[in-house]
Amino acid sequence: MKKVTLLIIITAFTTINSYAQREWKNWYGITVQVPVVKKLDVQLGHTRAYNLSDKYRNEFNQTAFQFRYDHSRRWDFSTGLQIIKPVSATESRQRYFIRAAYTTRVFDKQLNWTNSVRLEQNSKNERRFRQRIIVSTRLATRKRLEFLNLTPSVMYTMFYNIGGSPIRYYDANSVLIDTDTPDGFHRGRFTVNLNSKINDYLRLNLYFMTQTEFNFLSSSTNKMNVYDPVRKRTLRPFDNFNVIGATLNVSLEELF
Repeated sequence: MKKVTLLIIITAFTTINSYAQREWKNWYGITVQVPVVKKLDVQLGHTRAYNLSDKYRNEFNQTAFQFRYDHSRRWDFSTGLQIIKPVSATESRQRYFIRAAYTTRVFDKQLNWTNSVRLEQNSKNERRFRQRIIVSTRLATRKRLEFLNLTPSVMYTMFYNIGGSPIRYYDANSVLIDTDTPDGFHRGRFTVNLNSKINDYLRLNLYFMTQTEFNFLSSSTNKMNVYDPVRKRTLRPFDNFNVIGATLNVSLEELF
């Protein structure tokens, strides 16, 4: 267990050092979990995002509502709604989702390995994509450490975009060859998380997350970050940044 924890810490510091020159942001939030019936609970959450590299400017605020059903020790399912309000926009964006996750024990049953798939439908004012398929893999210690009652974990997530506003694609001679939406894998997020169980009702998550956008397995007319020679600017530029975040989780399960 100590070796696993040390490996997670080394990975975190290596990742932070590798992406130190990126823009830094601060996300913090709170979630409240209320049981409905056995194995089913409802979660309410709110997140606020600030840009540390731009005078701590508030970028967006998000409110989330979801139902989660723990079918078994291995399977859980959830569905819900997210409402994102960018500070720079007048309209909020809505995001509906369903998610399925499967957990198994690995490395001599010392770690929980969770793989999940999430499907999203976004409102029309989300111009970057209309639907998304999100796949994640996560490793976490099965038992909490004695130190601060911690559960360390690492996770990698990839995002597959579908739809959104189309992009004009030109050849090397500035001739328009196609107009299409940049469907495909265009974003990855690596997260290191420390979850501390304060008591039966409170848990605190402290995390570092780095986001990298790319054109993975994309055709020449499905890419992002492409140059438009007519308007002389880059269309759908990559959005790469780091996040230092904290989330307080309030569980009311013990009260029911």
